[in-house]
Amino acid sequence: MDQKSGGAPLSGVDELVAFFASGIKPATQRRVGTEHEKFVVRRSAPGVVHYEGPDGIRVLLETLMQRFGYEPIRDRGNLIGLLRDGASLTLEPGGQFELSGAPFASLLDTERELDLHFAEVREVCDELGLVCVGAGINGLQGLDEIDWMPKSRYAIMRRYMERVGTLGHWMMKMTCTVQANFDFTSEEDAADILRTALWLSPVVSAIFARSPIKERRPSGFMSSRCHIWTDTDPDRTGFPSFMLDGGFGFRDYVEYTLDVPMYFIIRDGQYIDMAGHSFRAFMADGHEGQVATLTDYEDHVSTLFPEVRMKRYIEVRGADVGPREYILGLPALWKGILYDDSARASARALVTDLSVSQRTELFTNAIRWSLDGPFPGGDGQIREVAAELIRIASAGLPADERRFLAPLQADAAADLDPAHRLLARWNELGGDTATWFLEQSYW
Repeated sequence: MDQKSGGAPLSGVDELVAFFASGIKPATQRRVGTEHEKFVVRRSAPGVVHYEGPDGIRVLLETLMQRFGYEPIRDRGNLIGLLRDGASLTLEPGGQFELSGAPFASLLDTERELDLHFAEVREVCDELGLVCVGAGINGLQGLDEIDWMPKSRYAIMRRYMERVGTLGHWMMKMTCTVQANFDFTSEEDAADILRTALWLSPVVSAIFARSPIKERRPSGFMSSRCHIWTDTDPDRTGFPSFMLDGGFGFRDYVEYTLDVPMYFIIRDGQYIDMAGHSFRAFMADGHEGQVATLTDYEDHVSTLFPEVRMKRYIEVRGADVGPREYILGLPALWKGILYDDSARASARALVTDLSVSQRTELFTNAIRWSLDGPFPGGDGQIREVAAELIRIASAGLPADERRFLAPLQADAAADLDPAHRLLARWNELGGDTATWFLEQSYW
């Protein structure tokens, strides 16, 4: 199926507020969705895998589709993704492979979905001589060595990003993340989740930091991926100040989104470049005969990248992808915090007293030093706060899901966290980045 857009014209801001309100669910129906990206490389010589070619990304997708019963997603005839059972497999700009999993009430179902996905992808990758690597950044190749995937939206985004930052292309082609999606039970609950998650996001970035190597050498950051986001597009990234305070709601979020520059709209499967236009102006005045629709707005909201963002659910970002157990650890950590009222309040209390400048300092320290970074306003490290956050999350989880936090608990107690272990291993290998990168493969 080809991507399409359009629909009835928007009636006004109230319709956009109602869009977010439509995500409200009873607490008994709350679920968690998990998304992760990974790099696809050749096993024998970990170089670039092109879209075309006998061992390329297209063949990987086509084989998965034919063998395992996926429905195709196409863009101008190019196969760019697959759908099945509420989950999707899609391509990021540099050929990174993303699983956007179905939402589940239990993380045990997420685990089964992830293991089935890995088994299917491994079967096809083994036949093609490929392997998938779980790293926050491609530390092996340079930016210009990686192809752009044939997705129309990426052509628009790459042109625009050159105008607003210096690292946008790095973000698009060279990074991988793991994130989780959470439901809300009211407007107040949505605001509280958003604020709590933004306050805690730097600590989570430190826990999951594992990208110390960029362009085959140490970058000076334990999360090079997070650092790249700091100079990607200031209008749509970071920690919007209004979300950090109390008293905001759906209408405030709508007002924020209306002034973030757009990328595109879609008509009959074709992308129309809207880069730089505000959605507010598009909704008021149209553009070259096109009028704004709710589908356009939903597409626009999906191109905003704050560390925590709202759709009809709340998406927590900010973590480097890692091994299988960390892909499961991320939704477990956030679920334990966000879906238990007592845990949420206790977790928020860990960072309540930080000033705006200290919150910025915390994020800077997290991405530079990970768990070893100093915690602002005291003489301790982020490690101690992270250990307490993980303890709180464990108490907020069902007993059968607490095991997913075990690797995070071990990291908080260890002398070296994952990022520093990876850097030490790179040094042990004498800077052999190819071997180091392949050691992070999933199989």
